[in-house]
Parts: sequence; C-alpha cells; structure tokens
Amino acid sequence: MIIIEVKLISYPEETELIAKMAAVICYSKEHKYDDVKRTATLKPNGYLKKIIKDGHTSILEHNVFVFYISGISRVASHQLVRKRIASFSQQSQRYVNAENFDYVIPDEIKNSKFIEEYKKVMAYNHELYQKMVEEGIPKEDARFLLPNATATQLIVSMNAHALIDFFVKRICNRSQWEIRKLAEIMLEEVRKVAPTIFREVGAYCDFYGYCPENHLSCGKNPTIEELKEN
Repeated sequence: MIIIEVKLISYPEETELIAKMAAVICYSKEHKYDDVKRTATLKPNGYLKKIIKDGHTSILEHNVFVFYISGISRVASHQLVRKRIASFSQQSQRYVNAENFDYVIPDEIKNSKFIEEYKKVMAYNHELYQKMVEEGIPKEDARFLLPNATATQLIVSMNAHALIDFFVKRICNRSQWEIRKLAEIMLEEVRKVAPTIFREVGAYCDFYGYCPENHLSCGKNPTIEELKEN
C-alpha cells in the first residue's frame, strides 16, 4: 500500500524572526541591522500574525522550506508542479527503470467493484513495460505505457508566501483528494517550525473569510458575490 511521505528537510532556523525583520524594515524608521533585529525580536507574535492577515505576505518570501515528498501519483505531482514560485526536482521516468513501479489506488476505486480490473490493468502495463525494455525499447518510449497512478517522488522548495497560497487553494473541500491530503501533511510539518506564520492557515474561505468560487462554492462560507449583496 502506497503511503504519502513528507519530510521537511530544510528551513531557516529563525523563520519568524526573518519575517518580523522584513516587516520592521517596511514599517519602521530603523536603518541599522542591530536596531532592526532588536526591534523585530521584541515584537510579539501578534504583530506578525496581524501583518499576515492584512495581506502583506511578501515579508514571508525570504523564508524557503524544502520538502522531500514520495508516495504521490503523477496525477498529484502534475497539480503540484503547476505551482508558481516554487522549485521541483522529480524522479525521471526517462532514466529510472520503472520495472517495479508502485501505483496509487483511490479509495473510491479500492471500495468499488472495479478494484480487481484496476489491478489487472496495472499488472498488464507493468508486464508489457518490462517486455518492451528487455527487447530494447528505450525507457523514454516505454514510459508512455505508465499510468497517471504511477507513484513518484520529488524535492520541492517554496517560500512561505507561496506555501500559504498553495495551502489555501489545495486544502479547500473542492480540491482533489490526493493533493489536499499532501497539502495537509505539508502544513502539519511547517507548523512545527513556524507556528505563528502557519497556525491559522487553512482552506481559502477559512483564511480569508470568503469563498472565491462564486458558482462552485461548497457553501461553507459566503462567496464574494454574497458578501456584496449583503
């Protein structure tokens, strides 16, 4: 059984101090490093929390978090790598032999009458891929057989601003289940090292107080149009 694995492998040790210093530089008259750092150190966590809630999230872009991620499907990774202001290094299907590839089984399929057929298709693809490679078909061509369910692994780097943007969109109830689960695990990881920055981060509507999906809202919170009407 494939399990999503997320490890936060690198982050600034003084994540929240860096953000506070960036805010102090923007909002105060301090002009020397020692003064800026001292002022930022004395600022309470509520200071940083308010600035983030007010939308001045550019102060978070100086903090970069690096994750190791494995056990997600290519379906999820294709959604992940569309994230802007991020860096990705993903396992190559061109160079890595996929003779023993793992694959993800969605619960809706796992609990359906199609589960055995699903496994048979995966087994057939696996067998045919091996035959092709053994007969000299280049891996870069044989990989066309590999399904979107194929498990993959990545190193992902995002700054804190980009992470918040990723979290609020992908933790949404309407997000695809696998990328939502990945986002939730990643959020748990960064909360351990930067609790003030990420404590209140959640779905877009919870974080900002309204849903941007006017016609596709789940109804949990009011949409922009509903707020305008009121």
